[in-house]
Amino acid sequence: SAAEEMNATLIRSAYTPVIYEMKDCSVGLLDENHRIMGQSSGLPIFLGNLEVVTEYTEGRYGREVWRPGDIWVLNDSYIGGTHLHDMTVYGPVFVEDELVGFATCRAHWLDVGGKNVGSPTDSTEIFQEGLRVGGIKVVESGRVREDVVDLLSRNSRFSYPARGDLFAQIACVTTGQQRLSAIVNKFGLDVIRAARDEIYRQTEQFERQAVAAVPDGTYEAEGCIDDDGIDDEPKWVRLKVIVAGDEMTIDLSESDDIARGPVNCGASQAVSVARVAYKLLINPDRPVDGGAFRPLHVIVREGSMLAA
Repeated sequence: SAAEEMNATLIRSAYTPVIYEMKDCSVGLLDENHRIMGQSSGLPIFLGNLEVVTEYTEGRYGREVWRPGDIWVLNDSYIGGTHLHDMTVYGPVFVEDELVGFATCRAHWLDVGGKNVGSPTDSTEIFQEGLRVGGIKVVESGRVREDVVDLLSRNSRFSYPARGDLFAQIACVTTGQQRLSAIVNKFGLDVIRAARDEIYRQTEQFERQAVAAVPDGTYEAEGCIDDDGIDDEPKWVRLKVIVAGDEMTIDLSESDDIARGPVNCGASQAVSVARVAYKLLINPDRPVDGGAFRPLHVIVREGSMLAA
C-alpha cells in the first residue's frame, strides 16, 4: 500500500503525459539490504532492477554514504540498464538514526539533452544521447540542491517540465520515506523484519515449487531485430533456459556483440527482461518481493549487446 501511494504521488504530481498518462514509471520500497519489500504496479521492464541503483551507490561510496534527509538521482544506462531518459530518484529511510530501507522511483523524462529531441535513434555512442548522471545528491539533509536541479533542467529542451517531473519524483521518494518510517514506528523493527523474512521465505518456496514442475532440460531459442539503425544487418539474441530441479538459469551469453547503433543495454536491464518472462511463467499473481527470483540465475556476457 505504501508503494502504491508513492506511485499515486508520482503520477498525480508529474508534469508530462509520458508519466501521468502512459505510466512510464515504477516505484519500490527496499529493505536495508536492497531487497524489495513493496513495488507498485508499473512498467514491467523495470521489474526488480531498482535495487541495482542503491547497491551501486553503496558499493561506490560505502555504507556510510547514506544520511537522513538525502535523496539521490541517477540515469547512467550502464548502471540502471535502460536509456538515459529513465531517471531514478532514490533515498535512504532512517528511523532513530538506523537505516531501515530505501525509497526508489524511476520515470521517463521527455528529453535529457541528446543530439536530437527525445531519444536519438541513430546514435553511435552514449554521449550523443544526453546528460549522463552517475549518482548525485539532489536533496541533502532535507534541503533541495538548486545547483543540481538547475544542472538537470538546464540540460533538457523541456526544462520546465523536467524540473516538475524531478520534484514529482522527489515527492514520491519523500512519501515512501514517510510511510516506511510510520510502518516501522507502528509495529517495531523486530516485527517488520520477522514478517519480511517470512514473506520472502514463502515467495521463494512457491517459486521453487513452480520451477520444479517444469521438466528438467535445456530449452533454446533465438530471435533478431532487422538492424540496429546504423548497420543493415540483423542483431541476434540467443538464449538457453536450463531447468535443473527447482533452479532455472537463463543464459544469454551467445547473443551478438555490442552493436554500433542504439540497441544495446546494460546488464541490469537484460536481467530485468529475463525476470519479466520468468515472472509471467512461474509466479504471475504474487507481488514482487525479496524472495522472488531466488531460484533464477541470469547469465550475460560482458561485451555483448545485452551487457554493453
